[in-house]
Amino acid sequence: MRVLGIDYGDKKIGLAFGDTDVRVAVPLDVISNHVEEIISCLQKKIETESIDMVVVGVPLSQGGHHGTEQLEKTKRFITRLRDVLTIPVYEEDESFTTAESIRLQREEGAEAAEDALAAMLITQAFLNHSQES
Repeated sequence: MRVLGIDYGDKKIGLAFGDTDVRVAVPLDVISNHVEEIISCLQKKIETESIDMVVVGVPLSQGGHHGTEQLEKTKRFITRLRDVLTIPVYEEDESFTTAESIRLQREEGAEAAEDALAAMLITQAFLNHSQES
């Protein structure tokens, strides 16, 4: 099954693609978060890419980068997605994905944008967890 991974942010949204058969995720894109247009933009991407499910990173740890306000915004976004999409929308802990995506850029020379790398890490974690089930 084809998975669209999302790293939701106030200004930017990182996107990644994953496949449950090969259990690999890759960074895709970063799009601007224009609140009114974002859901329809994601719907088009889901249709054109034949996506079977969506996984959204949720800031569960309360470290310095995220607080309860961001968690609430992300949960509202997930609710909006679930209201409009006909495919499943799952949640995955996104703790430390931003720090890890920065490390991948610096130490490993990853050329993808930070937000797309974070979405890839969220998607890969989801694929790894679904394999364990």
